Amino acid sequence: MITETKGGMISLRWVWGVRLRLYVEGNKLWVEGNKLRVEGNKLWAEGNRLWVEGDKLYAAGSKLYAEGDKLKAEGDKLYAAGTKLRAEGDKLWVEAVMEALGNVRLSWINWNEKYRSFECRLENGEVFGFELEKEK
Repeated sequence: MITETKGGMISLRWVWGVRLRLYVEGNKLWVEGNKLRVEGNKLWAEGNRLWVEGDKLYAAGSKLYAEGDKLKAEGDKLYAAGTKLRAEGDKLWVEAVMEALGNVRLSWINWNEKYRSFECRLENGEVFGFELEKEK
């Protein structure tokens, strides 16, 4: 069947044939597209599995951070208590020196890493160090 159009004559059978050829090409592309979609779905599944594993690891990491925060807080408390005891020791020392010798000059010399402190030299030359260890 031939149909007359504004541009001339056109065969419906010919157009139908073009349509069918386009469908065949389109179907080939669909097949290739479906193969790619299947591969994409596999990658998505693997990504989801890794995402879940990552969430588990993130949760485990968060728990470790929380536990670390607790330990750091406890360490901070102990450090503060240690600082307080050291300050009390310094205060006791200064008060004892003042009561025994009056207002004398103190010098802090010779850092000792083990005790994390200096020795104390009094104005009269007497040195108070870490000989307590030797007395034991």
